[in-house]
Amino acid sequence: MKRFFIYFALFFLGLSASAQDPNFTQFYSSPLFLGPSFAGGIAGHRSVLNYRNQWIGIKDAYQTASLSWDHNFINFHSGLGVNIIRDQAGTGNLGNTRAGLLYSYDFTPLPEWHIRPGLGFYVLQTSIDFSKLTFGDQLTSDSPSSVVPPGNHATSDIDVASSVLAYSDNIWVGFSWDHMLKPTTSFYNDQSRLPFKFSVYGGIRKVMKGFILSKIEESITAAFYYRQQGDNRQIDLGLYWFREPISFGVWYRGLPISKTYKKYDALAFMAGYKFSQISVAYSYDFTISSLGFGSGGSHEISVIYEFKVKTKKRWKPIPCPTF
Repeated sequence: MKRFFIYFALFFLGLSASAQDPNFTQFYSSPLFLGPSFAGGIAGHRSVLNYRNQWIGIKDAYQTASLSWDHNFINFHSGLGVNIIRDQAGTGNLGNTRAGLLYSYDFTPLPEWHIRPGLGFYVLQTSIDFSKLTFGDQLTSDSPSSVVPPGNHATSDIDVASSVLAYSDNIWVGFSWDHMLKPTTSFYNDQSRLPFKFSVYGGIRKVMKGFILSKIEESITAAFYYRQQGDNRQIDLGLYWFREPISFGVWYRGLPISKTYKKYDALAFMAGYKFSQISVAYSYDFTISSLGFGSGGSHEISVIYEFKVKTKKRWKPIPCPTF
């Protein structure tokens, strides 16, 4: 009976989440998904791979994968990136694919502060396999469902995102506006569109050992990530501790202080290891929402490869958590 209610909850959550973006617990390990201002936010160029398996105790729950590459054109104060993200859920393999080209520009209005606006252009595709779906009238009779499948099992549209990021040696704060064109997600040519998504994020880092412009050997970072999309609001709050070559983090996700949008979601724990050019991190989310421990929680892994480059120009990296 308990598992029945879990599936029942997942069905309705899936309906409400069909017009929502996926989320990563390790959101700073997927920087181009966070905002186009992060494109080229390193001294050279890097590749990032992310994978998330959400609610592993429930069949056909959410799976999300992301692949990105970005490069910093230091002499032009610009960053360029490419990001592809795919999430899929449900028996009908409801999937969303988003591929985009991102650009950012870095300037220094004050000696110690950088401002980095960014812009992203995307192509989106939403797809589903209706042949694998079972509808309510099929459970009470042997006849085919009265639900008429759409003529197309996939729909595509274009989208734009913008962001701005301000940062100094150890402090950063940013804002992103996704789905500025409200792309369509409907299979029936109606007005079903993705709502705007607004995000605010930032943090502060304390370097305990090492030097910012050479090598940081130990640091503690506190960070937050708030987003709002349609009626959905959520915030992540957490701490990272890094001591070369390992890192640990603990996070809380929810919105407990709001009476209207009060929500408890998950507690997340992360561990990472940093090689010379490769960083690997793993996190696990303990579900504390009404969905319960029967959901099985969520696994997530990220791999970041930073290519070695030689430059004579001094470069101040974005002081996000060190993985």
